[in-house]
Order: sequence, then structure tokens, then C-alpha cells
Amino acid sequence: AKLSSLQSARWSLVIDVSDEGGGAERRLPTTPQRMAKLLAACRFTNGADSATVLALYEKTAKAVLGTVEKLYYIGLPLVRGDAWTSPALLAEALNYCESLRTLFLVGNRLDDEGVAELAAGLEDSALPALESLDVTANRFGARGVGALCGVFHRGVAPTLQMLDVSITPIGDEGAAVLAEALATGKPSLALALSCCDVGDEGAMALAASLPAAGQGCRVNATFNRIGLAGQAALLEALEAKHGPQPGHAIAVAQMNLLPWSYPLVHAWGRGWRRVAESGRVTI
Repeated sequence: AKLSSLQSARWSLVIDVSDEGGGAERRLPTTPQRMAKLLAACRFTNGADSATVLALYEKTAKAVLGTVEKLYYIGLPLVRGDAWTSPALLAEALNYCESLRTLFLVGNRLDDEGVAELAAGLEDSALPALESLDVTANRFGARGVGALCGVFHRGVAPTLQMLDVSITPIGDEGAAVLAEALATGKPSLALALSCCDVGDEGAMALAASLPAAGQGCRVNATFNRIGLAGQAALLEALEAKHGPQPGHAIAVAQMNLLPWSYPLVHAWGRGWRRVAESGRVTI
């Protein structure tokens, strides 16, 4: 098989065309429920064929979605009410993903209401094998984080190890919600919230939750607006849990030496979010 990464490929690449808003043009998996609605609008020479087609499709969909281990949706707009790419339809598909270990939802323009719709559509105990969830470069804030973390109380993603919410405007309130989740072991190994407009209040909440977090849990909170007090608290908590390590200083590093440092980081975050929303990011 030929390499497909942009850096290594030696063949003419096929690039998805974008939609009118600049996002990647792609549809979510069609679930049996969605297929039933589509078939209801079709005419068959023999009416009995409809049930046969649906039964075969349901068997195939369960076999495919039930065995997939990685899903990457980068730059795909997840719009509430969209007939093909709404958060509700994504949740419907994820309920079949029993073997899914890695899920990337990057630059999908998910706002608070979109995350709430996605969370509401997930069944109790869904995504039993999920280990890594990346929802970076989206538009949701503290309410969206609350909806996302709320699914953990329903047994969703019980094996989650890594959660990345970087480049989302969650602020101190969102960081406090994540701190509560950390204290219950979600995620168990790593939480990344770089460039999320978090200040001292959010950093201290995270620091206070680390003792109760998973044994190997680490937090990366670079490029926020955390002051010296918040950096010191988070650094002390990381060192108390894992011992002194150079990486801990990097994990709490901020760009705040000059008066215009934070506006620069904020502008960089907005720019990176636009790039992710364009679908031009490759993993």
C-alpha cells in the first residue's frame, strides 16, 4: 500500500472538495435507523424487498461500525438539523461503535448546543472501548464541556484515557467542570486544554483535582492566561503526583511576558481553529 500522508505520498493526492462555508464535504455513516427512513421514500417492484434490503443493510452496518477502531472527522461541519451531518446522527452512529478506540472531532464547529445534542444522543454505556477523544478547535464553551462530561456519569466511554479540548473557549468555568471529571477518573491518563482562555481560577481547580485523578494522569495547560499563582499550584500538584520533571514546567508554560502576548495567543488560536474547520489538517 502506498503512503497517504501529505509529507510522504509520491502520487497525485485526492482532496475532498469543501462546502460553501469552507468545511470538508463528507457524510456521516448511515445507520439502520437512517436507512429505514430512506427506504420508506423508495418504491420497490416487490414490496417485500424493502424489509430484505433493510435487514441486509443492518447486518452490514453493525459489522462495519461495530469493528471500526478509529474515526477521524476533521473540518466536517456538524450542524444541528442537517439531514446528513448533524450531531444527533453522529451520536446515532457512535452507538454502534463497540470497538472504537480513537475518535477525532476536530474543527467541526460544534457549539454548546451541538455538544448537548451529541451527548443526548449517546446511549448509556456507549463507546465501551474508547480510549482517546479529541475535540480540539471547536466553538463550545463551559456549557458544552458540562454536556460532554455529563455522559461519563451514564457509563459512556468507561475506558477513556486521553481527552483533548484545546483551542476551545471553555474558560475557568469549563476548566472547573473538567476538574470535577478528573477527580472521578475521566480521563485517566491525560487532559490537554491548551489555548482555552483558562486563568488562575481554572488552574487551581485542576490542581485541586489531581490528587484524586488517575494514578498516571497528567494535565497540559499551556498558552492560556494563567498567572503565577495558578502556574505554581498546577506545577506543585503535578510534581506531588509524579515527582519533579522538566516536562511539568512545559505543561504549565504561558506566553505572558509582554502586554500583547495574550492577544497574540488568542489570535493564533482563532487562526488555527479556522484552519481546522477548513479540513486542511491531516493526522
